[in-house]
Amino acid sequence: MVTASQPSFDAYRANTAAALRLLAGQQHWREQILKLEQRRIERDREALEGMLETLRTARDWTDFTIAMQSVWRDYLGASAALWQDGVAAAMQDAGTWTDTARDLAQHWQDTCAGAQSGKSSVPGAMPMREWMNAFERAMNGEANGAANGAAHAGKASRAGHAQGAGEGGGQRGR
Repeated sequence: MVTASQPSFDAYRANTAAALRLLAGQQHWREQILKLEQRRIERDREALEGMLETLRTARDWTDFTIAMQSVWRDYLGASAALWQDGVAAAMQDAGTWTDTARDLAQHWQDTCAGAQSGKSSVPGAMPMREWMNAFERAMNGEANGAANGAAHAGKASRAGHAQGAGEGGGQRGR
């Protein structure tokens, strides 16, 4: 019986769980959007039915105008409620997505740290932290080498200009 799980399986499990959590969050978001869309359709249908009722019952332009103002007031009130609910859902989802991303990153970091602390079965493989340190040393060495090379080239160039200036200055002065 194996009690310790293998690092590669832990990484697979963490990545798969992350993908499934994101998909579940996406499905929840889609459900909220569809509910808002359904409410928008109902709002539009009710406004159309109100307009038809107004046309049927209005005796003159004054009755029609008063009834239409009522229809528009209801329509705009429903629209404002939809906007408020949409903004509230967006803010809630933004917080949820942030929390999910933070939790996933922490879980993934913990999983990778567990994989790094163990010895690798691949010969010559370094844990991630050691590899990053070696990479940084190599890049700093290369950057310092390039900077030193540029500094030496700059000194040589200035020395050449100084020599040329002395020789050229003598010719110009004559």
